[in-house]
Amino acid sequence: MTANVTSIAKVRAAARSRAERLKMNNRTATALLVMAVVLIVIGLGATQSASSAVAIDQSEDRFYFFKRQLVGVGIGTVALLITSRIPYRVYRRLALPGFFVTVGLLIAVLAVGPVIGGSQRWLPIAGFSFQPSEVAKIAIVLVLAHLFEKKHRLLTRFGHFLVPVVFTVGVLGGLVILQPDLGTTIIIGAAAMAVIMASDTPLRYVLVLSILVVLAAWILAFGDEYRVERIVGFLDPWGNASGEGYQVIQGYYALSNGGLFGVGLGASRARWFYLPNAHTDFIFAIIGEETGLIGGLTVIGLYIVLALAGWMVAVRAPDRFGRMIAAGLTAWLTFQAIVNIGGVLGVMPITGISLPFVSFGSTSLIVCMASLGILVNIAQAGVQPKT
Repeated sequence: MTANVTSIAKVRAAARSRAERLKMNNRTATALLVMAVVLIVIGLGATQSASSAVAIDQSEDRFYFFKRQLVGVGIGTVALLITSRIPYRVYRRLALPGFFVTVGLLIAVLAVGPVIGGSQRWLPIAGFSFQPSEVAKIAIVLVLAHLFEKKHRLLTRFGHFLVPVVFTVGVLGGLVILQPDLGTTIIIGAAAMAVIMASDTPLRYVLVLSILVVLAAWILAFGDEYRVERIVGFLDPWGNASGEGYQVIQGYYALSNGGLFGVGLGASRARWFYLPNAHTDFIFAIIGEETGLIGGLTVIGLYIVLALAGWMVAVRAPDRFGRMIAAGLTAWLTFQAIVNIGGVLGVMPITGISLPFVSFGSTSLIVCMASLGILVNIAQAGVQPKT
């Protein structure tokens, strides 16, 4: 009799514990969605303000870029709803086919993509420009997580660890750097490192790979004249104020004009052709100008909460596959935000990458929202014994 009572008590305690953990997972998923929705709304407003002058000049419609971004929000919402309902374990079967499709798209860009601003990054499809390198960010996370899960018992052997990394990161990163796009290549590398660190890979291998990655980044950064000029412009923007330092300095002016509370929504001066790429990779400067230090810190705070929620999803993931995916996607979104904002603030070199969920760019927005749906699905997957 006593044994039966004890057994029933244990079952009830386990059920209560499971219910609490499910509730915490749902709260984490809600936090992810709320932070992303707020960032998207901020991005829509900032896109309209930052792009209106360029839109009037290019199309005589000041809502031109806003409308296109709104289409991206619509498609991204559908993508989010779909990926949030697809069990993340399905990506075990889709990871390799998705990787090869992404490779094919990146090759197509280099073969037939138009050269814009000295780079080949887009494929024109039905009147829209599609950027396959954005898809590569999800592809690298899924394929590495899949391969490392299959090889988790063999990762103590350096060859079994190194071959998947070289095969996936080397191919995708190599094709992206040929566009050329060093910023996206760095983001792909950061996402891959997060997957590796969340796997069962021995720490000594991670340290060796980290050293190799730093060396490769150094060689790439100083291996091309225009990248060297960007680094020089970062180190001393005032030394070449009319050249490589121009964008950084105009970003400084925009942020300083904002002061504590900003000049007001829609009242930016920098957008009137003073600040290049104001609606894309320098949109944070417009936010800082119009909403001030308070608005800028609010945006940074939203990304911090998003990052913490993403890492909680990784920590609580039901299995190693979910853990690796959540870690990789969170690292990608977080690190990309850091690099973008760091470039605007002048504490990091400008890389030309977008601010997730905020910058104008339909492909980036759709892919970010799709990745958010995957994170939500992992968060809501329930609590199962970890393997």
